[in-house]
Amino acid sequence: MKRLGRIAAVLGAALGTALALGTAAAPAAAQTVLDFPTWQAEEPGVSTWWKNLIAAYEKKYPDVKVNIQQIPFNQFVKQMTVRFAAGTPPDIVHLPARDFASFADQGWLEPLDDRLKGTDILANWPPLQADMQWKGKTQGVLLMGYGGMLFYNEKRLKDAGVAVPKTPDEWLSAMKTTTAADKGLFGLSTITAEHPNMVVEMATWVIGSGADWLKGGKYNFNDPAVVKAIDNWRQSVSYAPKGTNSATARQLFIDGKTAFLRDGPWVWGVVEKAPAEMKPQLKVTGLPFPVEPGGASNSLHISAKADAKKKEAVWKFIEMAATPEWQRAYGLTGSPAPRKNALTPADLAANPHLKIINDEAARAQNLFPSVPAVRAGYNDFATQVTKAAMRMISTQDPTARVLSDLQRELERAVPL
Repeated sequence: MKRLGRIAAVLGAALGTALALGTAAAPAAAQTVLDFPTWQAEEPGVSTWWKNLIAAYEKKYPDVKVNIQQIPFNQFVKQMTVRFAAGTPPDIVHLPARDFASFADQGWLEPLDDRLKGTDILANWPPLQADMQWKGKTQGVLLMGYGGMLFYNEKRLKDAGVAVPKTPDEWLSAMKTTTAADKGLFGLSTITAEHPNMVVEMATWVIGSGADWLKGGKYNFNDPAVVKAIDNWRQSVSYAPKGTNSATARQLFIDGKTAFLRDGPWVWGVVEKAPAEMKPQLKVTGLPFPVEPGGASNSLHISAKADAKKKEAVWKFIEMAATPEWQRAYGLTGSPAPRKNALTPADLAANPHLKIINDEAARAQNLFPSVPAVRAGYNDFATQVTKAAMRMISTQDPTARVLSDLQRELERAVPL
């Protein structure tokens, strides 16, 4: 009995010591974990910025952990819509800005006006920040506004005897001249498969030409100027490989298989990773249109459903991202930072491509619809436009007929 008592005492003491040591040795658990899904966690250039920002944030706020997750862009909005609808939204809400209104219209995003009053953000952000307002309340902070860019392979153009295009007709001619499909060489890298960015590709030609497929608050797809612009887009696609998504289009360009790539300034991070023998040939300039098409790219928000502690933690994350230090770092990735004068004159002198990128952003006209009903129903709008685009890629149906059918479908699906 005494022996059992001594064993129990020893085991009890050992357990107490182990618990004490375990308690002392175990690292302090983060009190708050912020869920942060994004399509940019692995995107060249900007992914490094996100990871560095998160590291700095966690160092400053050691009781908070940011859990960043990569989700493919073509699935991102659908997945976020499902999460919000199910009542399990992310904490740090990162959205393509074109989809902002459809989330705000559901009451899913936290108004930020009171928080913004204590900052210099609104005083230093571009006019596109106004796109973050819905029903009279600011519900996000713009992370990037941009102008579309024309990336080109200088050697391919020189070998073909063509100059960098200055007009849409010159661009179409250069695409044709640099296409040799039988050799696996094409004039253009662009999306030719079903993809969320198909709207951007088509709108680039429409807005860039000075037309608009929404005019006076009404659909305008039957306008001869719109039909002509879409005909030009359709011709451009004939000089591109079929079945291509955005990632493949970029890879074909940096591999030297295509002469031109129309894309956003963030692609500079992809160009930086081009093969050593190819990289010196890859250049960037503005698009050859009378109007520079661009718009709000992506934005940061707080879930309205989050508890007060998480809302405050997410706001501190957004505030840090908006500081001059982190805005300069963002601008150096190749994406134009929204903060005024984020880059120094020395930055621009050392990186001439950044001056081109920022100049195009400054003169860009928004290619995304501003009509409230279309903004709130953007997913349905984009679905119908993409269906029409795929019909034009895969059939010989006249452009005017396809666009007339599209207008009827939109008037039914997204009435104005």
